[in-house]
Amino acid sequence: MPWVRRLLFTILLVTLAWQSFKVAFPQQELSIRAQFRTSLESLFPRQAQESKSRFGLIRMHDAAPGKTEVVLVHGLDDPGKVWMNLAPTLSAEGYGVSAMEYPNDQAIRQSAKLLQRALHDLSRQSFTQVSIVAHSMGGLVVREMLTSPSLTCSAIDCQRVRVDKLIMVGTPNHGSQLARLRGLSEVREQLSRLVSGDVGWLDWIFDGAGEAGINLVPNSDFLMQLNARPHAKDTAMAVIAGIVAKEPLDALSELLTANTGDQHHEWPLEGDMLVSLSSAKLVGVPFYRVSGNHLSIIRNVSKNSERIPPAVPLVLRLLKE
Repeated sequence: MPWVRRLLFTILLVTLAWQSFKVAFPQQELSIRAQFRTSLESLFPRQAQESKSRFGLIRMHDAAPGKTEVVLVHGLDDPGKVWMNLAPTLSAEGYGVSAMEYPNDQAIRQSAKLLQRALHDLSRQSFTQVSIVAHSMGGLVVREMLTSPSLTCSAIDCQRVRVDKLIMVGTPNHGSQLARLRGLSEVREQLSRLVSGDVGWLDWIFDGAGEAGINLVPNSDFLMQLNARPHAKDTAMAVIAGIVAKEPLDALSELLTANTGDQHHEWPLEGDMLVSLSSAKLVGVPFYRVSGNHLSIIRNVSKNSERIPPAVPLVLRLLKE
Protein backbone atom coordinates (compact mmCIF):
# COMPACT_ATOMS: atom_id res chain seq x y z
CA MET A 1 0.00 0.00 0.00
CA PRO A 2 1.33 3.47 -0.89
CA TRP A 3 0.83 4.92 2.59
CA VAL A 4 2.80 2.08 4.17
CA ARG A 5 5.72 2.68 1.82
CA ARG A 6 5.60 6.41 2.56
CA LEU A 7 5.56 5.71 6.30
CA LEU A 8 8.52 3.35 6.10
CA PHE A 9 10.41 5.82 3.89
CA THR A 10 9.73 8.63 6.39
CA ILE A 11 10.93 6.48 9.31
CA LEU A 12 14.07 5.62 7.39
CA LEU A 13 14.77 9.29 6.60
CA VAL A 14 14.24 10.34 10.22
CA THR A 15 16.49 7.54 11.45
CA LEU A 16 19.27 8.45 9.02
CA ALA A 17 18.95 12.14 9.88
CA TRP A 18 19.15 11.38 13.63
CA GLN A 19 22.19 9.12 13.19
CA SER A 20 23.93 11.79 11.11
CA PHE A 21 23.12 14.40 13.74
CA LYS A 22 24.52 12.17 16.50
CA VAL A 23 27.82 11.73 14.70
CA ALA A 24 28.20 15.41 13.83
CA PHE A 25 26.92 16.98 17.05
CA PRO A 26 27.50 14.68 20.04
CA GLN A 27 27.41 17.46 22.65
CA GLN A 28 24.11 18.77 21.32
CA GLU A 29 22.70 15.25 21.40
CA LEU A 30 23.80 14.90 25.01
CA SER A 31 22.05 18.16 25.90
CA ILE A 32 18.83 17.10 24.11
CA ARG A 33 18.77 13.77 25.95
CA ALA A 34 19.32 15.45 29.34
CA GLN A 35 16.57 18.00 28.68
CA PHE A 36 14.18 15.23 27.65
CA ARG A 37 14.77 13.37 30.91
CA THR A 38 14.40 16.57 32.98
CA SER A 39 11.08 17.33 31.24
CA LEU A 40 9.71 13.89 32.02
CA GLU A 41 10.76 14.22 35.67
CA SER A 42 8.78 17.47 35.83
CA LEU A 43 5.73 15.85 34.26
CA PHE A 44 5.85 12.77 36.52
CA PRO A 45 7.36 13.95 39.84
CA ARG A 46 6.01 11.06 41.96
CA GLN A 47 7.37 8.37 39.65
CA ALA A 48 10.69 10.24 39.38
CA GLN A 49 11.02 10.41 43.16
CA GLU A 50 10.21 6.71 43.52
CA SER A 51 12.92 5.89 41.00
CA LYS A 52 15.47 8.16 42.70
CA SER A 53 14.78 6.56 46.09
CA ARG A 54 16.75 3.51 44.89
CA PHE A 55 19.94 5.49 44.39
CA GLY A 56 22.76 5.87 46.91
CA LEU A 57 24.89 3.54 49.01
CA ILE A 58 23.26 0.20 49.84
CA ARG A 59 24.74 -1.34 52.98
CA MET A 60 25.50 -5.03 52.50
CA HIS A 61 27.90 -6.02 55.31
CA ASP A 62 29.61 -4.38 58.30
CA ALA A 63 33.38 -4.60 58.55
CA ALA A 64 35.10 -6.84 61.04
CA PRO A 65 37.61 -5.11 63.39
CA GLY A 66 40.65 -3.95 61.47
CA LYS A 67 39.12 -4.62 58.07
CA THR A 68 38.69 -2.14 55.23
CA GLU A 69 35.38 -0.69 54.01
CA VAL A 70 34.86 -1.55 50.33
CA VAL A 71 32.47 0.38 48.08
CA LEU A 72 31.32 -1.37 44.90
CA VAL A 73 30.45 0.79 41.87
CA HIS A 74 28.73 -0.93 38.94
CA GLY A 75 28.81 0.11 35.29
CA LEU A 76 26.44 0.95 32.45
CA ASP A 77 23.01 -0.71 32.40
CA ASP A 78 23.72 -3.14 35.22
CA PRO A 79 20.55 -4.79 36.56
CA GLY A 80 22.10 -5.40 39.99
CA LYS A 81 23.81 -8.76 39.48
CA VAL A 82 27.43 -7.88 38.77
CA TRP A 83 28.48 -8.24 42.44
CA MET A 84 26.73 -11.59 43.04
CA ASN A 85 30.08 -13.37 43.50
CA LEU A 86 32.41 -10.65 44.76
CA ALA A 87 30.18 -9.16 47.49
CA PRO A 88 29.68 -12.46 49.41
CA THR A 89 33.40 -13.22 49.08
CA LEU A 90 34.34 -9.83 50.55
CA SER A 91 31.84 -10.29 53.37
CA ALA A 92 33.25 -13.73 54.17
CA GLU A 93 36.71 -12.14 54.44
CA GLY A 94 35.39 -9.61 56.97
CA TYR A 95 35.36 -6.54 54.73
CA GLY A 96 32.64 -3.97 55.10
CA VAL A 97 30.69 -3.84 51.85
CA SER A 98 28.45 -1.16 50.37
CA ALA A 99 27.12 -1.04 46.80
CA MET A 100 26.62 2.27 45.03
CA GLU A 101 23.42 2.54 43.01
CA TYR A 102 23.05 5.43 40.58
CA PRO A 103 21.25 6.38 37.34
CA ASN A 104 23.68 4.49 35.16
CA ASP A 105 22.59 6.01 31.85
CA GLN A 106 22.98 9.63 32.90
CA ALA A 107 26.09 11.68 32.13
CA ILE A 108 29.11 10.26 33.96
CA ARG A 109 29.85 13.62 35.61
CA GLN A 110 26.39 13.56 37.23
CA SER A 111 27.02 10.06 38.55
CA ALA A 112 30.38 11.21 39.94
CA LYS A 113 28.60 13.98 41.86
CA LEU A 114 26.17 11.45 43.31
CA LEU A 115 29.06 9.21 44.41
CA GLN A 116 30.77 12.19 46.01
CA ARG A 117 27.65 12.94 48.07
CA ALA A 118 27.45 9.29 49.10
CA LEU A 119 31.06 9.34 50.35
CA HIS A 120 30.32 12.61 52.12
CA ASP A 121 27.53 10.82 54.00
CA LEU A 122 29.99 8.05 54.91
CA SER A 123 32.33 10.63 56.41
CA ARG A 124 29.53 11.66 58.77
CA GLN A 125 29.44 8.07 60.02
CA SER A 126 33.06 8.27 61.22
CA PHE A 127 34.54 6.50 58.18
CA THR A 128 37.94 7.90 57.27
CA GLN A 129 38.92 5.85 54.20
CA VAL A 130 37.52 3.26 51.81
CA SER A 131 38.66 1.08 48.96
CA ILE A 132 36.59 1.05 45.79
CA VAL A 133 36.08 -1.79 43.34
CA ALA A 134 34.47 -0.59 40.12
CA HIS A 135 33.24 -2.56 37.14
CA SER A 136 33.21 -1.21 33.59
CA MET A 137 31.97 2.40 33.41
CA GLY A 138 31.99 2.53 37.21
CA GLY A 139 35.74 3.04 37.04
CA LEU A 140 35.22 6.22 35.00
CA VAL A 141 32.66 7.48 37.52
CA VAL A 142 35.22 7.10 40.31
CA ARG A 143 38.09 8.60 38.31
CA GLU A 144 35.92 11.60 37.43
CA MET A 145 35.04 12.12 41.10
CA LEU A 146 38.69 11.88 42.17
CA THR A 147 40.19 14.17 39.51
CA SER A 148 37.57 16.67 38.33
CA PRO A 149 38.52 20.20 39.46
CA SER A 150 34.85 20.97 40.12
CA LEU A 151 34.44 17.97 42.43
CA THR A 152 37.47 18.31 44.70
CA CYS A 153 36.66 19.20 48.27
CA SER A 154 38.93 22.22 47.94
CA ALA A 155 36.63 23.55 45.21
CA ILE A 156 33.35 23.06 47.06
CA ASP A 157 32.19 22.83 50.65
CA CYS A 158 32.38 19.10 51.28
CA GLN A 159 34.10 16.40 53.22
CA ARG A 160 34.48 12.82 52.10
CA VAL A 161 36.36 9.72 53.12
CA ARG A 162 39.72 9.15 51.48
CA VAL A 163 39.74 6.62 48.64
CA ASP A 164 42.77 4.52 49.52
CA LYS A 165 42.54 2.08 46.58
CA LEU A 166 40.66 1.95 43.30
CA ILE A 167 40.50 -1.40 41.51
CA MET A 168 38.93 -1.15 38.06
CA VAL A 169 37.57 -4.30 36.41
CA GLY A 170 36.86 -4.15 32.67
CA THR A 171 36.84 -0.34 32.63
CA PRO A 172 36.87 1.31 29.15
CA ASN A 173 39.33 4.05 30.14
CA HIS A 174 39.64 5.12 26.51
CA GLY A 175 36.09 4.28 25.48
CA SER A 176 34.41 1.51 23.52
CA GLN A 177 33.10 1.52 19.96
CA LEU A 178 30.21 -0.66 21.15
CA ALA A 179 28.91 2.22 23.29
CA ARG A 180 27.05 3.26 20.12
CA LEU A 181 24.90 0.14 20.59
CA ARG A 182 24.09 0.76 24.26
CA GLY A 183 20.36 0.53 23.54
CA LEU A 184 20.76 -3.26 23.53
CA SER A 185 22.19 -3.27 27.05
CA GLU A 186 19.36 -0.99 28.19
CA VAL A 187 16.84 -3.55 26.96
CA ARG A 188 18.72 -6.29 28.83
CA GLU A 189 18.72 -4.27 32.05
CA GLN A 190 15.02 -3.43 31.96
CA LEU A 191 13.99 -6.98 31.07
CA SER A 192 16.04 -8.28 34.00
CA ARG A 193 14.44 -5.77 36.36
CA LEU A 194 11.01 -6.60 34.98
CA VAL A 195 11.52 -10.29 35.78
CA SER A 196 12.62 -9.42 39.33
CA GLY A 197 9.71 -6.98 39.78
CA ASP A 198 12.11 -4.07 40.39
CA VAL A 199 11.01 -1.69 37.65
CA GLY A 200 8.67 1.23 37.08
CA TRP A 201 7.18 2.09 33.73
CA LEU A 202 9.38 5.21 33.41
CA ASP A 203 12.55 3.85 35.04
CA TRP A 204 14.11 3.34 31.61
CA ILE A 205 14.36 7.13 31.30
CA PHE A 206 14.72 8.16 34.95
CA ASP A 207 18.00 6.24 35.16
CA GLY A 208 19.36 8.38 32.33
CA ALA A 209 18.52 9.08 28.71
CA GLY A 210 21.63 7.60 27.17
CA GLU A 211 24.01 10.43 28.02
CA ALA A 212 26.55 7.95 29.42
CA GLY A 213 26.70 6.16 26.07
CA ILE A 214 27.83 9.40 24.42
CA ASN A 215 30.54 9.83 27.08
CA LEU A 216 31.82 6.30 26.39
CA VAL A 217 32.46 6.72 22.66
CA PRO A 218 36.25 6.84 22.01
CA ASN A 219 37.62 10.40 21.83
CA SER A 220 34.47 11.89 23.37
CA ASP A 221 34.89 15.29 25.00
CA PHE A 222 34.39 13.66 28.39
CA LEU A 223 37.12 11.03 27.90
CA MET A 224 39.57 13.52 26.40
CA GLN A 225 39.23 15.78 29.44
CA LEU A 226 39.34 12.92 31.96
CA ASN A 227 42.44 11.30 30.46
CA ALA A 228 44.26 14.63 30.16
CA ARG A 229 44.32 14.99 33.96
CA PRO A 230 46.92 13.42 36.25
CA HIS A 231 45.83 10.44 38.34
CA ALA A 232 44.60 11.04 41.88
CA LYS A 233 47.84 11.22 43.87
CA ASP A 234 46.48 9.77 47.13
CA THR A 235 44.79 6.73 45.57
CA ALA A 236 46.56 3.52 44.58
CA MET A 237 45.00 2.21 41.37
CA ALA A 238 44.98 -1.06 39.47
CA VAL A 239 43.29 -2.22 36.26
CA ILE A 240 42.00 -5.74 35.65
CA ALA A 241 41.05 -6.54 32.05
CA GLY A 242 39.49 -9.61 30.49
CA ILE A 243 40.73 -11.32 27.37
CA VAL A 244 38.94 -13.87 25.22
CA ALA A 245 41.99 -15.32 23.51
CA LYS A 246 40.61 -17.29 20.60
CA GLU A 247 42.24 -17.47 17.16
CA PRO A 248 38.93 -17.09 15.28
CA LEU A 249 38.20 -13.91 17.24
CA ASP A 250 41.66 -12.53 16.46
CA ALA A 251 41.07 -13.19 12.76
CA LEU A 252 37.66 -11.50 12.92
CA SER A 253 39.17 -8.51 14.69
CA GLU A 254 41.77 -8.14 11.94
CA LEU A 255 39.02 -8.31 9.34
CA LEU A 256 36.99 -5.61 11.08
CA THR A 257 40.02 -3.35 11.33
CA ALA A 258 40.86 -3.89 7.65
CA ASN A 259 37.30 -3.09 6.54
CA THR A 260 36.81 -0.03 8.76
CA GLY A 261 40.33 1.37 8.68
CA ASP A 262 40.12 2.01 12.44
CA GLN A 263 43.76 1.73 13.53
CA HIS A 264 43.45 3.93 16.61
CA HIS A 265 41.54 1.55 18.88
CA GLU A 266 41.66 -2.20 19.16
CA TRP A 267 38.29 -3.76 18.61
CA PRO A 268 36.77 -5.24 21.80
CA LEU A 269 37.26 -8.71 20.32
CA GLU A 270 40.91 -8.28 21.29
CA GLY A 271 39.84 -7.87 24.90
CA ASP A 272 36.73 -8.96 26.77
CA MET A 273 34.28 -8.60 23.82
CA LEU A 274 33.20 -5.12 24.99
CA VAL A 275 36.40 -3.41 26.10
CA SER A 276 39.72 -3.77 24.30
CA LEU A 277 42.99 -4.20 26.17
CA SER A 278 44.32 -0.88 24.86
CA SER A 279 41.21 0.90 26.11
CA ALA A 280 41.53 -0.57 29.59
CA LYS A 281 45.20 0.34 30.10
CA LEU A 282 46.27 3.53 31.86
CA VAL A 283 49.82 4.85 31.82
CA GLY A 284 51.52 4.31 35.16
CA VAL A 285 48.77 2.05 36.56
CA PRO A 286 49.43 -1.67 37.28
CA PHE A 287 47.66 -3.80 34.67
CA TYR A 288 46.43 -7.37 35.07
CA ARG A 289 44.81 -9.69 32.51
CA VAL A 290 42.45 -12.56 33.29
CA SER A 291 40.65 -14.93 30.95
CA GLY A 292 36.99 -14.26 30.25
CA ASN A 293 34.51 -11.81 28.80
CA HIS A 294 33.23 -8.52 30.20
CA LEU A 295 30.93 -10.18 32.73
CA SER A 296 32.40 -13.64 33.27
CA ILE A 297 35.64 -12.21 34.68
CA ILE A 298 33.72 -10.87 37.71
CA ARG A 299 30.48 -12.90 38.01
CA ASN A 300 28.81 -16.17 37.10
CA VAL A 301 25.64 -16.54 35.11
CA SER A 302 23.97 -18.72 37.73
CA LYS A 303 23.95 -18.30 41.51
CA ASN A 304 24.32 -22.06 41.81
CA SER A 305 27.56 -22.19 39.86
CA GLU A 306 30.65 -23.17 41.87
CA ARG A 307 32.99 -21.52 39.36
CA ILE A 308 35.19 -18.76 40.79
CA PRO A 309 35.30 -15.75 38.43
CA PRO A 310 39.01 -15.06 37.82
CA ALA A 311 38.94 -11.40 38.85
CA VAL A 312 37.52 -12.19 42.32
CA PRO A 313 40.67 -13.71 43.92
CA LEU A 314 42.78 -11.05 42.19
CA VAL A 315 40.64 -8.28 43.71
CA LEU A 316 41.10 -9.87 47.15
CA ARG A 317 44.85 -10.00 46.68
CA LEU A 318 45.04 -6.37 45.59
CA LEU A 319 42.91 -5.25 48.55
CA LYS A 320 45.22 -7.07 50.96
CA GLU A 321 48.34 -5.58 49.35
